[in-house]
Amino acid sequence: MSGMSSDSGMGSWISSRICEALDQANLARAIASDLEDHALLRATVQLAEDLESFAVSLAARLAEIGDGSGTGERIPHGGRRPA
Repeated sequence: MSGMSSDSGMGSWISSRICEALDQANLARAIASDLEDHALLRATVQLAEDLESFAVSLAARLAEIGDGSGTGERIPHGGRRPA
């Protein structure tokens, strides 16, 4: 069935976006540690938290629909991947 391969491809694409969002969250945190401006620091940390929340919600949705084409990586509660 062509629908199944299409669904599998979409699941892989979504999994890739999840990993990308988590990587960007880690990058935002690394940048935030070098910031001196308190308002910019708070905004950067908020961006990281929002990216993690997005990644966790996408991962939960993938689990809900039972898509087994994900990365196989478990995302711990709070969204942070192990370093």
